[in-house]
Amino acid sequence: MKIELINCRGFNAALFGIGLSHGLTSGKRLEDIGSPVGDEMPNDLRERLEKVAGRLAPMDGGHNKFLRQIVYWWDATFPRFLWQEVDQYRIGVTTQSESTMHTITHRELTQDDFEYEIHPFILGGLNGLIEGYRETKSDKAFLLLKNQLPEGFLQRRVWSLSLANMKNIYAQRKNHRLPQWQIVCQAFVEETPIWLRGIYG
Repeated sequence: MKIELINCRGFNAALFGIGLSHGLTSGKRLEDIGSPVGDEMPNDLRERLEKVAGRLAPMDGGHNKFLRQIVYWWDATFPRFLWQEVDQYRIGVTTQSESTMHTITHRELTQDDFEYEIHPFILGGLNGLIEGYRETKSDKAFLLLKNQLPEGFLQRRVWSLSLANMKNIYAQRKNHRLPQWQIVCQAFVEETPIWLRGIYG
């Protein structure tokens, strides 16, 4: 499995919003203090806003709602058994995948397509089903292949979610019995600015 950050956006806009409720950006426009996607905000103002954000970030009850306005995009290749659990987090979360409906028959599968090594007999059977589908193009052959696909099959998705979602996932999965969750949680921590890492406890 693999998880890599593609992009993250919304820090300046979220900080600007915090400033409104704390009288730091009232009467100003975001364009007056810096680009909504850049880091051009004056350092003294940024430091003050980051300090407030860092204090509010670990708090729930609406105090840290600004975390919902910071969005991360991940390039994630997870086994299907992990995607099933990821799919429990739906609000404010979007994925686009390398769909098995369109890609599973494009090539022969290898051990690298699975999280853990599968029995060579199973791998041979899957490749036999792929070959059978290529020869017949029948729905039945395709459905047989889909039915036999192991839970450890690796699927790549672009996964977008807010920092609030990441906080929630971390709290619920950091000690999960699947070791893959620890990899995800570690990536979340590493890609969160130091002044916001208090959200992870």
